[in-house]
Amino acid sequence: MNKIFPVGILLLLLLGCQPREDKSSLHEEIASEASFKDAAAPASSPDLVVRKLIKDGSLSIEVSNTKDAREQIVQLVGKGKGYISAESQNSYDSRLQFSITARIPAERFDELVTDIEKLAKRVEAKNIQVQDVTAEFIDVEARLKTKRELETRYREILKQAKSVEEILSIETQIANVRSEIESFEGRLKYLSDQVSFSTLNLSYYETIGTDFGFASKFVDGLSSGWKNLLWFFLALTNLWPFVFMALGLFYWLWRRRKS
Repeated sequence: MNKIFPVGILLLLLLGCQPREDKSSLHEEIASEASFKDAAAPASSPDLVVRKLIKDGSLSIEVSNTKDAREQIVQLVGKGKGYISAESQNSYDSRLQFSITARIPAERFDELVTDIEKLAKRVEAKNIQVQDVTAEFIDVEARLKTKRELETRYREILKQAKSVEEILSIETQIANVRSEIESFEGRLKYLSDQVSFSTLNLSYYETIGTDFGFASKFVDGLSSGWKNLLWFFLALTNLWPFVFMALGLFYWLWRRRKS
C-alpha cells in the first residue's frame, strides 16, 4: 500500500503537466485558415502526367473553284465532328477569297489539314503551332482543389459563429474564396476546350484573271450610265415649263428674223 501511494502521486503529476486544449476564438481560427490559402497540392508523379497540348494552325491555299471548295471543306469539317465558327469573303480585281475558322477535335486536326491540302492547286502558306499547357493545367487544378477545401472549412467555421461580426467576417472570406474558385473554374474550362478542340484558320482563293476587273467596271459603267440617263429625263420633267418658254422664245426670234 505504501508503494502504491507514491506511484499514484507520480501519475497525477504527469497528467497535470500535459498541455491543456487550446480554446482559441473564431478570429484566430480564421487567421489560421488564411495560411491555408496558398498551400499547394502535392505534385503529380511525372510518369502519371498526361500532356495537355493546344494545337492550332493556319493554312492558305489556291483552289480551282471557291464554291466547290467551300462545299468540300464544310463536309470535311463535319466529317471530323467539327464546326465552322467564323466565315468571311473578300473580292479583289483578280482574286475571290474566302476565310474560314474551323474548330475540330484535336485528334482529327492533322487529318483535316491533310484532306484540305488535297483540294488545293497550290499551298500558299502553312503554319502549325503546338503549345504545352500541362504545367498550367496542373497548377490551376491544384489551386482549385485548395480553394474548394478552404471554402468547405470556412463553412464549417461559420456554423460555430456566435456574433454578427464573426458571421460577416466569415461570409466575406467565403465570398472572396468563391470568386477565386469561379475564376479558376473558368480558366480550367477554357484550357480544356482549347486542348480538346483545335483551331484552323483557313484562307482559300480563286484566281479569276485580269479581265475580271475590266468586265466588272464595264458592267458598273453601263449601270451608272443608265441611272444618269433616267435622272436626266427626270430633271427635264421637272423643268418642262422653262423648256417650253425657251422653245417659244426661240420660235419667236426665228420668225422675226425671217420676216
